Amino acid sequence: MRNGQNYRWWEFVLRAAAIVGVTVWYGALFLLRRALGAPPSLSYTIFPRWAGAVLRAAGIRVHVRGTEYLNPGCSYIFIANHASLFDIPVVLVASPLPVRIMYKRELEHIPFLGWALRASPFIAVERQRPQTAGKTVHRILETLDHDPAALLIFPEGTRSRTGAVGEFRRGAFTIAFASNRQVVPIALRGTGKLLPPDTLRFHGGEVTIEFLPPVTPPSFQTRAQERQWIADLRDLIARAVACTQ
Repeated sequence: MRNGQNYRWWEFVLRAAAIVGVTVWYGALFLLRRALGAPPSLSYTIFPRWAGAVLRAAGIRVHVRGTEYLNPGCSYIFIANHASLFDIPVVLVASPLPVRIMYKRELEHIPFLGWALRASPFIAVERQRPQTAGKTVHRILETLDHDPAALLIFPEGTRSRTGAVGEFRRGAFTIAFASNRQVVPIALRGTGKLLPPDTLRFHGGEVTIEFLPPVTPPSFQTRAQERQWIADLRDLIARAVACTQ
C-alpha cells in the first residue's frame, strides 16, 4: 500500500463505520469489566487493542524502531511530536510498555470512548481553565508514585498544521523535571499525511514511530539553561522526524 492512499467515498464510509464499531465494542467491554470489578489498569490492555483495531480499520501500517532502548523496569515520560489524531493510537500500539495519556476533559462526553476514558487511569486536562494547571500537575505527580506506566506528553500543545515540529512549551516539561523520570524522545513520521489536523477524512498508508534513547534531565542553574535543554530535545526529535530512512 502506498503512503497516503485515497479511499473512494464508499470505502471511506465503511472504514469510518468500522472505527466507530470497534470503539463502541472496546469501550463497552472495558466499562463492563470495570463494572464487574476489574482494576483501572485494565486500560493498559484494552486501549492498545482498541488502538490496533482502529489502525487496521483505517488501513494504516505502523513501523516501529528503537524499542530496544526501553527498559521494562523503568518508568518514563514519553515526549513526542504531534501531527494527527492517529498519534495516540500509534504510540499505544508501538510501545512495549503501558502508556498513560492526557486527554481533553470534553472528550468524556463522547459515548463509550469518553466514558471509558473517565473510568481509566488516564488524565483529564481542562484546557479552557488554565488556572487549574498547577493542580493538575500536582495530581499527576502524586499518581506517578504508584503508577509505573509511561506518561505520554505532546509538548507542542496542539497538532502541527505544516508537518514541521513546532516549539515545545516549557509547561509540558514541568512533570518531567519534577518527577525525576527519564525522558524518552519519540519521533512520529507520516501520521499528519494520513489524517491532517483540519479534517476527519483519513487515508491509508504507512507511518513510522521511532523511540530515541532515554535522557535524564540535568539539574539546571538558570531558566535559560532549562529553555536550551528543551530546545535541544525539540531539535533532536525534529531531525528524527525529518529523516526519510
